[in-house]
Amino acid sequence: MALKKIQLSDHFTASKLLLFSLPSIGMQLVDNTYQVADGYFISNYIGPSAFAAENLVFPPMVVVMGVGMMFGSGASALIAHTLGEGDGEKANRQLSLTVGMLAIFGALVSALLFMLMPWISRAVGASENLVPYCVEYGRILAVCMPFQMLNSAFHPLLITADRPGLGLWVSILNATVNILLDWVAVALLGWGLRGAALATGLAWVISALVPLVWFAGKKHNLRYGPFRWNGRDLWKTLYNGASEMMDCVSYALIATLFNSQLLRYAGEGGVDAYAVSEYVGGVFLAVFVGVSMSVTSVVGYHLGQENKAELRSVRRGGFQLMGALGLAMAAISFVFAEPIARVFVGYDEALTALSTQALKIIALSYLLGGMTSLGAAYFTGMGDGTGSLVVATLKSFAVPLAGLLLLPRWLGTMGIWIVTPLAEAVSMIAVIAIFLRYRKREIL
Repeated sequence: MALKKIQLSDHFTASKLLLFSLPSIGMQLVDNTYQVADGYFISNYIGPSAFAAENLVFPPMVVVMGVGMMFGSGASALIAHTLGEGDGEKANRQLSLTVGMLAIFGALVSALLFMLMPWISRAVGASENLVPYCVEYGRILAVCMPFQMLNSAFHPLLITADRPGLGLWVSILNATVNILLDWVAVALLGWGLRGAALATGLAWVISALVPLVWFAGKKHNLRYGPFRWNGRDLWKTLYNGASEMMDCVSYALIATLFNSQLLRYAGEGGVDAYAVSEYVGGVFLAVFVGVSMSVTSVVGYHLGQENKAELRSVRRGGFQLMGALGLAMAAISFVFAEPIARVFVGYDEALTALSTQALKIIALSYLLGGMTSLGAAYFTGMGDGTGSLVVATLKSFAVPLAGLLLLPRWLGTMGIWIVTPLAEAVSMIAVIAIFLRYRKREIL
């Protein structure tokens, strides 16, 4: 079955959903490489202090990227619904509104990030020794941030345009440019954190320009239309995508709290161990995100066609797929925890042991992580921003916040690592409850 023949209008089983999601999964996996590449080069060529600084300042950047994901995910659900209704011209206008407003907002945020970077660095817990590293790295990324915000939005929009393969190729270009520039700027030229930041920023610019130009094509089923202000459509976009934004905001806040608690209970080495778990977890979670992004567009399209049978099929197949993937990922993370840790911090045996422990415990979160991500994405596709936001809040903010404040008091460092699996368990209960509400109201 050729990937190019799978469209939003098709009937989806677990296997077909996986095939349709492969370009999106690949896109997420490749996108993840720029963080892993930066981490590898910074840790091994610059040192642990620079590695800690990068991981302290990056979470606030994710919040801003989350704005792009909010626009993109919310608009993809709205546009897919419009395409399902058969109104292509309206869908084109919705695309132009989304991209135009995001570009304006991105420029404003970029300027604020640049000016506030010293304050942001201290706010996330950087010591005076680490602040110069954070500012140097963060300001370069701030200048390039509007492009990354657009890039984040284009990922789900390309799926809605039935061009997930293009998104994959753009991500491959992004990663290739980033890794090559990391090698040249950090390993060969010795430019330090400035070189790593330039490599990432330039990769962002290049990867955003390709879809920006592609959507201007006249023959595509989804392309730029006349720009017309539509407050109702913009509100629907932001409402539908609120859970994705919540994920990013929560990630920044919780990652900062993780680092703060680890500094308190395990020292600077704890921050490095957490960074290793984030790199590895990011690779696994990229698979979940790739499937979830695809599900949002598929659900939105069939909702527009009022096809309840297909909506039930997508839900059933999606949970089967995510359950199988989660089990495989948990096993891989647990069995290969030590070899993975040695790739990043093998130069320090204590760090390797701490990172191995973190990887093994956090592996439990993958058992349910895919299904909770699917649930939130499904609710976004249904236009149920409230249901999606509830799951996202429990998964990425409320439970982790409570856990990080309470569990370390009783369990020490071990309590920090078990927060993530606990959050997934509570979120899964919420997903089940919302689907039961759908059944009671005969929505599905």
